[in-house]
Amino acid sequence: MRVASRTVFDFVRPDGSTAGVETELLYQADDPFAVTMRFHAGGAVATWIMSRDLLAEGMTGTAGIGDVRVRPAGRKLLLELISDRHVTVFRLSASTLRKFLDASYRLVPRGAERFDADAFLDTVLR
Repeated sequence: MRVASRTVFDFVRPDGSTAGVETELLYQADDPFAVTMRFHAGGAVATWIMSRDLLAEGMTGTAGIGDVRVRPAGRKLLLELISDRHVTVFRLSASTLRKFLDASYRLVPRGAERFDADAFLDTVLR
Protein backbone atom coordinates (compact mmCIF):
# COMPACT_ATOMS: atom_id res chain seq x y z
CA MET A 1 0.00 0.00 0.00
CA ARG A 2 1.21 3.49 -0.77
CA VAL A 3 0.41 7.18 -0.91
CA ALA A 4 1.45 9.13 -3.99
CA SER A 5 1.06 12.76 -4.95
CA ARG A 6 2.18 14.96 -7.83
CA THR A 7 2.76 18.64 -7.31
CA VAL A 8 5.00 21.48 -8.37
CA PHE A 9 7.81 22.76 -6.15
CA ASP A 10 9.44 26.11 -6.87
CA PHE A 11 13.16 25.71 -7.55
CA VAL A 12 14.82 28.78 -6.01
CA ARG A 13 17.71 30.03 -8.11
CA PRO A 14 20.71 31.76 -6.46
CA ASP A 15 19.34 35.14 -7.59
CA GLY A 16 16.03 34.43 -5.82
CA SER A 17 13.95 33.86 -8.95
CA THR A 18 12.03 30.59 -9.18
CA ALA A 19 11.12 27.93 -11.72
CA GLY A 20 8.45 25.25 -11.29
CA VAL A 21 9.64 21.67 -11.02
CA GLU A 22 7.18 18.77 -11.27
CA THR A 23 7.65 16.68 -8.13
CA GLU A 24 6.33 13.27 -7.14
CA LEU A 25 5.94 12.40 -3.47
CA LEU A 26 5.76 8.71 -2.59
CA TYR A 27 5.23 6.93 0.72
CA GLN A 28 5.12 3.14 0.95
CA ALA A 29 3.89 1.16 3.94
CA ASP A 30 6.69 -1.40 3.46
CA ASP A 31 9.29 1.37 4.00
CA PRO A 32 7.44 3.29 6.71
CA PHE A 33 10.18 5.69 7.79
CA ALA A 34 10.93 7.11 4.32
CA VAL A 35 9.42 9.48 1.78
CA THR A 36 10.71 9.40 -1.79
CA MET A 37 10.72 12.60 -3.83
CA ARG A 38 11.28 12.51 -7.58
CA PHE A 39 12.08 15.82 -9.23
CA HIS A 40 11.45 16.03 -13.00
CA ALA A 41 13.39 18.73 -14.82
CA GLY A 42 14.85 19.02 -18.30
CA GLY A 43 14.02 15.42 -19.20
CA ALA A 44 15.92 14.09 -16.17
CA VAL A 45 14.68 12.72 -12.86
CA ALA A 46 16.50 13.22 -9.57
CA THR A 47 15.39 10.98 -6.71
CA TRP A 48 15.89 11.81 -3.04
CA ILE A 49 14.80 9.65 -0.10
CA MET A 50 14.27 11.34 3.23
CA SER A 51 12.76 10.77 6.65
CA ARG A 52 9.02 11.20 7.07
CA ASP A 53 9.70 12.47 10.61
CA LEU A 54 12.13 15.09 9.29
CA LEU A 55 9.48 16.43 6.91
CA ALA A 56 6.90 16.52 9.71
CA GLU A 57 9.32 18.34 12.04
CA GLY A 58 10.12 20.84 9.28
CA MET A 59 6.46 21.88 9.17
CA THR A 60 6.85 23.75 12.46
CA GLY A 61 10.57 24.45 12.84
CA THR A 62 13.99 23.90 11.34
CA ALA A 63 14.68 20.19 10.84
CA GLY A 64 17.65 18.29 9.49
CA ILE A 65 21.38 18.57 10.00
CA GLY A 66 22.56 16.46 7.07
CA ASP A 67 21.81 16.36 3.35
CA VAL A 68 18.13 17.29 3.75
CA ARG A 69 16.88 20.32 5.65
CA VAL A 70 13.35 21.70 5.94
CA ARG A 71 12.05 24.85 7.59
CA PRO A 72 8.97 27.05 7.54
CA ALA A 73 9.01 30.22 5.45
CA GLY A 74 5.70 31.96 6.02
CA ARG A 75 2.93 29.84 4.46
CA LYS A 76 5.53 27.91 2.52
CA LEU A 77 8.36 25.57 3.41
CA LEU A 78 11.95 25.66 2.26
CA LEU A 79 13.51 22.33 1.36
CA GLU A 80 17.30 22.26 0.96
CA LEU A 81 18.98 19.27 -0.69
CA ILE A 82 22.72 19.25 -0.19
CA SER A 83 25.11 17.20 -2.32
CA ASP A 84 28.89 17.25 -2.71
CA ARG A 85 28.64 19.93 -5.39
CA HIS A 86 25.36 21.77 -4.90
CA VAL A 87 22.83 23.12 -2.49
CA THR A 88 19.44 22.98 -4.17
CA VAL A 89 16.60 24.95 -2.61
CA PHE A 90 12.88 24.41 -3.23
CA ARG A 91 9.90 26.37 -1.94
CA LEU A 92 6.74 24.32 -1.50
CA SER A 93 3.27 24.64 -0.16
CA ALA A 94 3.03 23.69 3.51
CA SER A 95 -0.60 22.65 3.02
CA THR A 96 0.33 20.31 0.16
CA LEU A 97 2.98 18.59 2.27
CA ARG A 98 0.61 18.47 5.27
CA LYS A 99 -2.07 16.69 3.17
CA PHE A 100 0.50 14.18 1.90
CA LEU A 101 1.83 13.50 5.41
CA ASP A 102 -1.69 13.17 6.82
CA ALA A 103 -2.46 10.55 4.16
CA SER A 104 0.76 8.70 5.04
CA TYR A 105 -0.24 8.70 8.74
CA ARG A 106 -3.62 7.21 7.85
CA LEU A 107 -1.73 4.39 6.12
CA VAL A 108 0.91 3.92 8.87
CA PRO A 109 0.21 5.94 12.02
CA ARG A 110 3.07 7.77 13.70
CA GLY A 111 4.70 5.44 16.19
CA ALA A 112 3.40 2.31 14.42
CA GLU A 113 6.31 2.12 11.97
CA ARG A 114 8.19 -1.18 12.02
CA PHE A 115 11.39 -2.22 10.28
CA ASP A 116 11.52 -5.87 9.21
CA ALA A 117 15.26 -6.58 9.32
CA ASP A 118 14.82 -10.15 8.09
CA ALA A 119 12.90 -9.08 4.99
CA PHE A 120 15.48 -6.35 4.34
CA LEU A 121 18.37 -8.79 4.59
CA ASP A 122 16.55 -11.30 2.34
CA THR A 123 16.23 -8.59 -0.30
CA VAL A 124 19.82 -7.37 0.00
CA LEU A 125 21.45 -10.79 0.13
CA ARG A 126 19.69 -12.28 -2.92
